[in-house]
Amino acid sequence: MIDFEVLTELAAGEGIERIGVGIVVRDASGRILMIRRAPHDVLPTLWEYPGGYREEGETVPAGAARALAEGTGLTGLPLEYARHLDFTDQHGRRVRQFVFTGVVPDGTPITLSHDHDHDRDGHRWTAADALPPTSDGRRTVIEWLGRQLSIPGWRPVGAHLTTVARPTTYGSLLITDPRGRILGLRSTVDPAAWNFPGGDVGSGRTPFATALTEAEKQTGLDLAAENPEVIARRRLVAVIHEQAGARYPVPVCGYVFDGGVLAPDQQARIRLDPAEHTEFRFETAHDWRSLMEPDHYHRLRQVLRAHRSGVPLYLERPAPEGDDFEGVLVFVTDSAGRLLMHLREDRPGMPWPGYWTPIGGWREGDESARESAVREVREEASIEIGDLRPLPDPHHGLGLPLTRVLHAVRTDSGTDPRLGDEGLAVRMVPLDEVPLLKVPPYLRHYLPLLATAADPTSGRTV
Repeated sequence: MIDFEVLTELAAGEGIERIGVGIVVRDASGRILMIRRAPHDVLPTLWEYPGGYREEGETVPAGAARALAEGTGLTGLPLEYARHLDFTDQHGRRVRQFVFTGVVPDGTPITLSHDHDHDRDGHRWTAADALPPTSDGRRTVIEWLGRQLSIPGWRPVGAHLTTVARPTTYGSLLITDPRGRILGLRSTVDPAAWNFPGGDVGSGRTPFATALTEAEKQTGLDLAAENPEVIARRRLVAVIHEQAGARYPVPVCGYVFDGGVLAPDQQARIRLDPAEHTEFRFETAHDWRSLMEPDHYHRLRQVLRAHRSGVPLYLERPAPEGDDFEGVLVFVTDSAGRLLMHLREDRPGMPWPGYWTPIGGWREGDESARESAVREVREEASIEIGDLRPLPDPHHGLGLPLTRVLHAVRTDSGTDPRLGDEGLAVRMVPLDEVPLLKVPPYLRHYLPLLATAADPTSGRTV
């Protein structure tokens, strides 16, 4: 639906002083209805299509229907918005005329108003290229419409918009605490849903203005005052396009902006609107996994990846094939039958604290799975790997959501791994000794695959 109130406000901002309406009526034969103004009226004997000014308190479509009925007696005609015409009227005022069009059967009777010539020649049905004397502006509109209608499949914009899958648009803010934990708000309507502060974009509003206004309503904090430097930058983190689905049957386009960091004293001043949210909390990305529905958690991981990248990312949901991962797990073995293992720090809010795990981590920017794997192994163990292959067996249900699992065989086994800036230790461990360590349950699934791959007599490669 076209929001003519927004279009009217934009016109006022451009210096337009009055809003007009015009209606190009066509008959089934494609001829245009032209009516002639009465000799006693302004612009005497001028030929024109029906129209007039919008009246106070009247919507633009209602004004068009009224003007058409008053000028021609035609009522109930479906009208489609086509374009606008700007001109200066006889009083020197700038006018924007919103032009509609509609079709009637051949021979439809016309009843002219007192402003138009009532004799039998007071109206004509004429071809667009054979118009009687009219203004340059009206001639331009009619000739333009005639050219557009000759294009196969063309429809006026008002009709075309009814065939377009118009998405809902929302704006939201990614807000963290000083420890990097992410703010989520629990929905009153759907208690299973945790969302960023923000909301749907209404008419005449932008995604950023919506995010800021809705965040203040939902948290009680004016973020422009709380985090002025961050808000002033209007940093776009990500644009997310979600296809229509059974749960929400129209496409959704979301804009996520950086809302900055809230210190403890700012968090203490959060006041929720109980009509919208019942709870707020700051959690690590790992801990949000157990609280969020899977699709919301996937969206969170995508947004966090965009935030880490430092440049806005365009994201799609569902993700295109090959792009539906947010982390990697890399099994690196050598010719001696050893597996590269990493001892993780023992602190809350992270996956597998205090466990020995293969090398792994989150995707950065627009990396492929292989690029993420190479980088993670280099950063965490100072080892270069190249020949990477995906492990073939499924790993769903093994505690590895959104993760691509890859395997590489070291050829430079003479170089010992060196610990990077994460974890407590890194070393090559014989495969038969791995179960003796404190390891995640998913290792039971993958160790047999790795043992088979390491056996030169098996004839099988992973």
